[in-house]
Amino acid sequence: MGSFYSISTKYEDAIYERGENNYYVAKIKNIDMSANVDPSSVSITIYMPCSTITINSEAMTRLTTGEYIYSYDIPNDAIFGQYEVIVTASSPTYKSIYKDKFYVLPWNVTYDTRRYAGLSSKNSVSDHDIAGIIWEAYLEALKKVYSYHYDENVKCNPDTGAWFDGTNTTFATKCGKLADSNGDGIVTGYGETSCGTDVSGWWKDVDGNCHQLKITVLDEKCGLLTITQLDGTPIPSTQQGVKVSYATEWRTFNLDLFKSAVAFLAAHKCIVRFRELGKATQADLKSNKAMILEDLNRMKIAYNKVMNKISKPIIGAGMKPGE
Repeated sequence: MGSFYSISTKYEDAIYERGENNYYVAKIKNIDMSANVDPSSVSITIYMPCSTITINSEAMTRLTTGEYIYSYDIPNDAIFGQYEVIVTASSPTYKSIYKDKFYVLPWNVTYDTRRYAGLSSKNSVSDHDIAGIIWEAYLEALKKVYSYHYDENVKCNPDTGAWFDGTNTTFATKCGKLADSNGDGIVTGYGETSCGTDVSGWWKDVDGNCHQLKITVLDEKCGLLTITQLDGTPIPSTQQGVKVSYATEWRTFNLDLFKSAVAFLAAHKCIVRFRELGKATQADLKSNKAMILEDLNRMKIAYNKVMNKISKPIIGAGMKPGE
């Protein structure tokens, strides 16, 4: 089939928070874009992060000739990240597919990012472009704000004191306050979900062979875990070692400060990309151009100052992460 429809989409924001509504509009024109047309069907598919389908080829509602809408309610427990949207317009002989995306994040810092960077004009950098930059900044900042523990021994079952005896499956990490290190909004272990692992590990059998652990997070604050073999059976008492890797928050971590840090870093990334814009596009920002180019690293410096307050102890080296 050939592509005989021209599809464009529009929605209110490029970043949404949990519990919000994405009011999605698709406009369908003929191939030369001279007139709106109605295909036989117009459907929408939405993929969550990890390519999991949340909306599968559902029909969009016709508003008028060539205009269709779909209202998507962001779940209150939605996974943070990039959502892919596919709009399909079909007739008995023709079919066109249009791809788009939006982001779900803990908060929308588009306004702050624009203000810090001096990018008030949407003609040069759209909200959709800035949304992608904010997501990049969010992931980058997460890597710096947590403390990482690699191949660490676990503690016995805190309720019974049981170890790996062939039946016990409950254990605890040495440090509590497990962190959402991949930024998807939930702390999970390997094998608990299709993707998005924050806690992983391995165990060594009596022959010295290493195997992946299946880990379920029971209590992220206390670091309580269920640890088994991949098939769900307990680790045998003959094991020669069990190690886990995870991340924790410092006591000094502050979510409001972290939000500001992400906006500062995103603003810095916007400024860097602004320099790469063509002269015609830079002309859109003539009033802010001098400020933007005067000190290219001013936002990066602001970002580092905030991160230094929340990514390491303030009152001496004796305080450990997660304590």
